[in-house]
Amino acid sequence: MAGLIERWKLPGGGLAVATQGRIVLARGYGLADREKQIPVQPTTRFRLGSLAKPLTAVAVLQLVEQGRLGLDDPLLPLLGEIGPRPEAIADARVHAITIRQLLHHTAGFDRGVSGDGVFLPHSAHAAARQKAALPPSCEIILRDNLERKLDFDPGTRYAYSNIGYCILGRVIERISGQAYGDYVRQHVLVSAGAVEMQLARTFEMAEGEAAYYDYPGAPLVEAIPGMGSARMVLAPYGGYAMETMDSFGGWIASAPDYLRFITAVDGQRGLALLKPVTVKLMLAPPPGLEQKPSYYGLGFSVRPVKGGLNWWHSGSHAGTKTLAVRTAGGQAWIATFNMRPKDRKGFAHDLDVTLWRAANAVKSWPDGDLFPVQ
Repeated sequence: MAGLIERWKLPGGGLAVATQGRIVLARGYGLADREKQIPVQPTTRFRLGSLAKPLTAVAVLQLVEQGRLGLDDPLLPLLGEIGPRPEAIADARVHAITIRQLLHHTAGFDRGVSGDGVFLPHSAHAAARQKAALPPSCEIILRDNLERKLDFDPGTRYAYSNIGYCILGRVIERISGQAYGDYVRQHVLVSAGAVEMQLARTFEMAEGEAAYYDYPGAPLVEAIPGMGSARMVLAPYGGYAMETMDSFGGWIASAPDYLRFITAVDGQRGLALLKPVTVKLMLAPPPGLEQKPSYYGLGFSVRPVKGGLNWWHSGSHAGTKTLAVRTAGGQAWIATFNMRPKDRKGFAHDLDVTLWRAANAVKSWPDGDLFPVQ
């Protein structure tokens, strides 16, 4: 971690490591706030980016276990009045979208073709078409995207989609009758003991939350109208609205708290969030789609290896880079940073390789548990 921070000129980061469900390392590195010279502590909270997606997926799968939702249920009837207006639907294929496809990123949205509808300028265009205020809510974004032409036939290929998980957050609300954040907190985070996790704010830092930095020399970006008076801003503070990103990228957490969650999914630590049959389903490849050497399951990327499965998720937006891993050998780790370097792909590769190399170099994992099960 120290080497990564030095090589990539990062302010700071957090790391938590577990083996067989026991947390054996929780440390902060570098600075949570450069201006105030506040060091990162094990409890420092960071924006998680897309590490929100596994939280959303687990919540959806819990509803499936309860029989309140089916993976192959068609989406549109579940949305009701917040869904697309029937007379405005431009592509009949939206009627074929299912919950399973949203979880697998196979629902027909491809940001490489149509752009990422949750971010500027596409979100502003959606608000204009829907005659809605800025920043647009997930409801506005999903309605607009479901009224427009899809990029491919649902279920026929993979394309990572923030819009899909924006939609899943609203499905959770419709089925449960609770706000997305309240449902996840009550049914996922409390059970996992990750009680300090919360939804982020764009300008208001939570207690113990890191400050966020763009890479050196990063240009100012256009601010989302409705989020403040400035027109051009540093990207982490107004280039996107944290308040609208809940189910696909809106959480903050310390590294140990997210580690509590990721080790509780299958009961490696504490009470299992999902039944074994559901975990097996979650880590299975999308039906009918061959993706090698890895694939996206229901909320996690998965790679079959000798001895089992490695599963993981990463998170990334301006000011944030995160990575959470579960290994076939029983280890788990999460790393969080308060800057995303300009060479985001290069850093993502270095981060992954560096932490795997460090884990593989451990000859004997320590006994004990820094955080007993609550």
